[in-house]
Amino acid sequence: MKKLFALIALVTSFAFAGAALAQDKPAAAPDKPAATATAAAAVAAPAPKVDKGDTAWMMAATALVILMTIPGLALFYGGMVRSKNTLSVLMRCS
Repeated sequence: MKKLFALIALVTSFAFAGAALAQDKPAAAPDKPAATATAAAAVAAPAPKVDKGDTAWMMAATALVILMTIPGLALFYGGMVRSKNTLSVLMRCS
């Protein structure tokens, strides 16, 4: 079983290393007229705005994850002990 986990970890590390090292080819030097058109488009583009609804949702989701972490860890460690000791472990984890 340990060999299986080691093999899975090794294959996963190679997969992520290959994805991290993959690079695109450098772009060829653009023509002069195309460069001026792109520069003009970049200047004319408006700055991105911060949406209050998106920010509020991210804060609410973060709060929910933080509130779920403590009971989740308590139940996880409570399941690792004998049934008569579960309550004491739940109280110590929170």
